Amino acid sequence: MTSARDTTGSAAAGSQRSRLEERYFRRMAAAVDEKTELTHWLRGGRILDIGAGGGELAARIAALPDVDDVIALDDSADAVAHLRAIPGITVRSGTAEQLSELGLRDLDGIVMSSVLHEIASYNPRGPEHGRQAALANLAVIGTALAPDGVLIIRDFVMPSNPDRPLTLVTPGRDGDDLLGAYREQVPVPELADFTARGPHTFMATARAVTEALLTVSWGEGSLPREAQEQYCQFELDELPHAVLAMDPELSLLHREAWIQPGYRQHLAGWTVLEEDGTPWFPDTKAVWVFERSQARAHNGGRDRRALTP
Repeated sequence: MTSARDTTGSAAAGSQRSRLEERYFRRMAAAVDEKTELTHWLRGGRILDIGAGGGELAARIAALPDVDDVIALDDSADAVAHLRAIPGITVRSGTAEQLSELGLRDLDGIVMSSVLHEIASYNPRGPEHGRQAALANLAVIGTALAPDGVLIIRDFVMPSNPDRPLTLVTPGRDGDDLLGAYREQVPVPELADFTARGPHTFMATARAVTEALLTVSWGEGSLPREAQEQYCQFELDELPHAVLAMDPELSLLHREAWIQPGYRQHLAGWTVLEEDGTPWFPDTKAVWVFERSQARAHNGGRDRRALTP
């Protein structure tokens, strides 16, 4: 490789992720244009892409003006192999928890695209401790920012009032079989808790329905991997409150959630209804943007900036 540097750390202990198939990288690459919108929040300097995967986003960041260095971090050997083939970026093998020992600090920007839910899903203590693991990682990640540095998180989003009951109607027998295969493989019991209410009709919580739809949209062949990931970890307003309570030197610049193009069409045969019969469809992605206050450099964090919704 001509212009990329490569230094290798250790992978996370206890990681249970399966090997990443080529179709995984193809699917991730297909979303690069949407991911590139995250770069609008970057301000140049040294940028870290955590969970860089196939490296398409890291390459786009490296091409931006005022960017001095892009560090692509991943703990998957398959991903690191892809990353090493990309010129112009620094490749590191390791996890978010290892930023300090990898010497990754005083960063001007940190990007996490569809990584937070993987940290939660594959943490060594198991998925039931996923939210705690995600927040513990964010505590480490936030301290790696330089003053005025930005942290950009793009990930799936928990539906509001996630415990409310919803009705899910499958496309028929094939849909029933696909939902059944998902329920057999998902490792969190409450996400498999669907009650039959009639032909091809099931009742479950909003979170369980959302997790099922996001997973079956990948197709039956991807269930062995995708059913292991619990996509929805935090509601749109919940994550900022948790992060800011944990690190008062951060402030929130932006948050929004949306339905990605293609999901409605791909799941057109599936129907979700509220208790009153109103049709419903979950938001599939959200972005949160945080900024490190300059206060760290001046007075130890006493002059915290106001939160901006």
